[in-house]
Order: sequence, then C-alpha cells, then structure tokens
Amino acid sequence: MKKIYFLTVSIFFLSASLFAQDKKWSVEANYPISVGDDLGADAPAILDLGLKYRFFDFNIVKIGASISAGYFRQNHNYSINEELFDFTETHWLFQPKLFAEFTIPSIKKLHPSIGLGYTFTESKNKGIAFNEPAELKRSPGGVSLNLGLSYDVTKRFFLQVQCDYTRSTGTVKGEGYTENIKDNLGFV
Repeated sequence: MKKIYFLTVSIFFLSASLFAQDKKWSVEANYPISVGDDLGADAPAILDLGLKYRFFDFNIVKIGASISAGYFRQNHNYSINEELFDFTETHWLFQPKLFAEFTIPSIKKLHPSIGLGYTFTESKNKGIAFNEPAELKRSPGGVSLNLGLSYDVTKRFFLQVQCDYTRSTGTVKGEGYTENIKDNLGFV
C-alpha cells in the first residue's frame, strides 16, 4: 500500500514539475535516503516534498530560495535480556535554504547546485522501553549544506540527485551531542 501511495504522489509531483523547470519555480518530490544512524539507525524515508523559487537569473547562475519537508518513520519491536522495546520513531525535517543553480555552457542540460540553509527537526519516539511506557521528543536543528545535480530530460522535465549535510548540536537530559542529521539522495 505504501508503494502505491508513494507512486501516486510521485507521479503527481513529477507531472507538476513538467511545467515548472523553465519557470521561476519548481515543485519537487524526492525519496530521501538516511545515511548513518543519526535519524535512528537509518530510519526509512516516506517522502520529501520541496518548492524552489528562482528570483535572480544571471544566465550562468540562478539564485533562489527553497523549502522542503521530509518525513521518516520506523517501528521497533525487540527485547534484550527480557526487557521489551516496542516503539515508533518519527522524524520531520523542514529545510529552508538559499541556493545557486549553475548552467554549464558546454552541457546546457546539466545543472550543478549548492545551497545553504537551516534544518529544523522534530523527532519523537513513543511506545514501550524497558517494559515501561516511554516518550522522547527532540527538536534539534542546525546549519545545512546542500549539493545537487539536475539533468533536463526534456525542456520541462528534470531529474535530480542531491545531498544534504546538516550539523546539529544540542543536549538531551544534560548530555551534549553533535550529530549529522541527514545525508540524502533524492530524485524528482
């Protein structure tokens, strides 16, 4: 059922991007991939949706702003030494950023990009831990760097791959931490 839902939503946003690539705006649907265990042991992604607006066009480089929201969810059910762990882990990532999208004169269909922004994260673990009801909420955030590459398949349809790196610091119950929230690869 999840695959059918994802396919339907992807087709909608892919068709929306058919009319957006040559415009000042574009709508994107990505499938993010969590790398490492900073989102909780590679929490599987559901979907990442984004909107880009290009407000300056200097032929070789376009400058703009974007916002995206990603959703990750994973269910855990295991026991260790007769201690039960049964909980759901949910992560929402909101990423506003400024970006520069380049056009290579000799390869006009290829567009490398770089972005700088901030990632707001809402993380929640809810269920049973150590045989007791438990709930943990965290809202770490941090500066994020985005590198991407898009390819114009047609004049109005494009595919992209991008990587987001977010460095976050904070505290949980008095203990400090530094983590990489999200590295992802996506496509439109």
